[in-house]
Amino acid sequence: MKIHPTAIVDPKAELASDVVVGPYSIIKGKVTIGEGTVIESHVNIGYEHGVVEIGKNNHLFQSSLIGGPPQDLGYSNEETKLVIGDNNIVREFATLNLGTTKDRGVTSIGNNNLLMAYVHIGHDVTVCNRTVITSCSSNCWSRIN
Repeated sequence: MKIHPTAIVDPKAELASDVVVGPYSIIKGKVTIGEGTVIESHVNIGYEHGVVEIGKNNHLFQSSLIGGPPQDLGYSNEETKLVIGDNNIVREFATLNLGTTKDRGVTSIGNNNLLMAYVHIGHDVTVCNRTVITSCSSNCWSRIN
């Protein structure tokens, strides 16, 4: 593991032995990160009331927010999830939120996806495999093929 000295990693987080965590990134709560994943600077992963599972060989770019609380007025800190598969690229300032108990409680990202800068993936969305979502897009649907 290569964790920059300015990064903060919660003791509850489980990181594979070769994960790279860049400067000023914060990993908090119940987070699992698979091998080969690179986390650039200023990335915020996790939330004290959620579970974030990140697969292998993902690349999370600067200032993305991964597994933050859903933007839903009914959310009351229930423990929900964000699950990210393998080989995904998440570019700068993207936001991927936890699920809600109004739905299935899980937001999921498949494998081999490119989420460009400023993409917002809201609660309870499913992004399938090999999907490209262009910059500044936000979802208003529940399944992206």
